[in-house]
Amino acid sequence: MMKVSILATTIGLSVASIASADFIGFDGMVSENAEGNTVVVMYGVYDNSDAIVLNVFGADIGAPDGFIHSDVQAAAGGTWNPTASIAIPGFSDPSNDSFVTIGYGGGATDGTALDPGFGSGLGGSIPSGAGWYNGNPNNAQAVSAFAGGAAGLSGFAAMLGQFVFTGDEFSFAGEIGANTGAGTEVDFGSGSFSLPIPAPGALALLGLGGLVARRRRG
Repeated sequence: MMKVSILATTIGLSVASIASADFIGFDGMVSENAEGNTVVVMYGVYDNSDAIVLNVFGADIGAPDGFIHSDVQAAAGGTWNPTASIAIPGFSDPSNDSFVTIGYGGGATDGTALDPGFGSGLGGSIPSGAGWYNGNPNNAQAVSAFAGGAAGLSGFAAMLGQFVFTGDEFSFAGEIGANTGAGTEVDFGSGSFSLPIPAPGALALLGLGGLVARRRRG
């Protein structure tokens, strides 16, 4: 059975979500790094602390000039594999590197794996429809307290990736799966997040809001 309710309009950012039982939406922490590039750290946000994030799929993620990589495979065009995001002075810089993850945060111990839709996993873009997942189910990626990002969502969240690019245009849309532990049913949700921030009053004029729906798979 599907239940539908209306989310309050998010002021200051275009964001919409169609969510599972506990999923609120996607939110991003936006900053500028030392190289002057825009950095968006994306999160999947839930309304309680028992969610364990499993995967992101059906992704549609982009920036006009593509994404920047500064990792140990930079000579090959850079990789979305988070294990390559390691600091090597004069060679690679994680603060200027784009990668995807499920809760870990990048680095050599990140257990995230890319699904086959990524192809080689190299380059400055993510193929439409690709996804990634927690490749080490025994290391469950539980959510932690989240005070809110550019979309103003708050609750409990897991990191989903870091995206570095020039300019101020960025879009992130996809589906996400989570459960509450081994043997429990998986909840799926979907949503979107975009930059730039609309001009003051733009959201009110457009009447933007979010529709929340629940769907579960046993």
